[in-house]
Amino acid sequence: MSLVTGAWTADLIWFLRAGERCFSELESDLKGISAKVLTSRLRLLEREGVLDRIPKPTSPPTVFYGLTPLGHELLAAITTIMDIGRRLKMRANAIS
Repeated sequence: MSLVTGAWTADLIWFLRAGERCFSELESDLKGISAKVLTSRLRLLEREGVLDRIPKPTSPPTVFYGLTPLGHELLAAITTIMDIGRRLKMRANAIS
């Protein structure tokens, strides 16, 4: 749980759900995150086996990030939590 509850971590996993993204795309997706924090989160998630770092032989070289099978499992859990949150919010709005 501590891995997923870290700042920006769930958001990062969420934005990688559609496939590989490069650093600048993730930086753009996660408005407000600093390059230092994004780098730190990417390294942590790579070390924990949640995502893969995929260098591409372009000029200049580009690095992409993608979810591992474990990352896809975490994505399923995050999606479930989001669905429950939406239902709770709809219920709270109906009661108000």
